[in-house]
Amino acid sequence: MITFNHVSKEYKTEDSVSKVYEDFNEEIEDGEFVVLTGESGSGKTTLIKMLLKETEPQSGSIIVDGQDISKLQRKQIPYYRRGIGVLFQDFRLIQNESVYDNLVNTILATGGSIKDAEKKIVNVLTMLGIDYLHKRYPREISGGEQQKVCLARAIINNPKLLLVDEPTGNLDPDASEEINRLLEVIHDQGITIVMATHDQDAATRKGRRHIDLDNLNN
Repeated sequence: MITFNHVSKEYKTEDSVSKVYEDFNEEIEDGEFVVLTGESGSGKTTLIKMLLKETEPQSGSIIVDGQDISKLQRKQIPYYRRGIGVLFQDFRLIQNESVYDNLVNTILATGGSIKDAEKKIVNVLTMLGIDYLHKRYPREISGGEQQKVCLARAIINNPKLLLVDEPTGNLDPDASEEINRLLEVIHDQGITIVMATHDQDAATRKGRRHIDLDNLNN
């Protein structure tokens, strides 16, 4: 379970203060598919970044699986992140490495072994229907295929939580529909998903809980 207790977050510039969250309280149950919508600046990406420990609230606490993540020491953060998969809008693939090697690097970077890598990669690519891409380079495949590879990378280490930030922002309607379908397949395996998106259709699909940050913050 994820619990936000009285969380406040603001960004300061020389001329102004922008409050993104003020006394924000929310619970996300294990196994939920939660979709965050709202205009730019409403706090969608900020919430993702707070869960990833990339930014901190000014006050309040965020509890993940019973642990107050604000109390994590710097050296503990990489281990905390190993239980989280992340899917970004921009693909962030290593361009001069094959799909297979991109995934191998993810496994090794999070403490996995080369011995187990091949089986894990075959399984995840097959599940997502892109096993035929394993020798290709990112420049050789479409945007939709690259995002499927990124999805494979996000779940290759069997995370309990998947954070998704505008996954279809750079995709055409058919590729967007396919990514949404695959997210449902992943969710059906019991993974908790928190997704930020401008796509209202994605937010209102069956089995997803919608949080409209525009209404929350107004």
